Amino acid sequence: MAGSARRASSLLPLLLALGCAYSFRGNLPEHIKTVRVAPVRSSASEYGLEQELTSLMTESIVSDGRMSVVNESPDALIECSISQFMRTPYSYSAAEVVEEYKLDMRVQLRFTDLVRDEQMIADEAVSRWIVYDPLNEDFTAAKSRLIGDMADEIVRRCLSGW
Repeated sequence: MAGSARRASSLLPLLLALGCAYSFRGNLPEHIKTVRVAPVRSSASEYGLEQELTSLMTESIVSDGRMSVVNESPDALIECSISQFMRTPYSYSAAEVVEEYKLDMRVQLRFTDLVRDEQMIADEAVSRWIVYDPLNEDFTAAKSRLIGDMADEIVRRCLSGW
């Protein structure tokens, strides 16, 4: 028994080292080093969502640092389409006055490996929602916060979520 305990304890540092190995690239295949973020499309009636989401996704990828954003000859392509953007009352006061609103956004996401010509994420629905108090945060700020959350989630899924 003492011999097996010694063998186990001598293997422990190796097992810990293997278990703690970290890859800066995450789940991305090694051949994907560049990405193009296609301009976001939208069927929602809210103006400006497409431009802000495209811009924030690009910023998120750049700040992550695992891939470079390019327009020509990318290794991968991110395509998104906003299918829903809604503002609905979330809570009411005793006098039935809206105290909080819910902003809800749904995006269809496609992430394509252009080197291997395969879909890594095919038409996946990504949903995010937030609640805001119009006395403490205006609609524009709340909308920007939601779009920022959505951009970060999309990038997270593309870089490591599959």
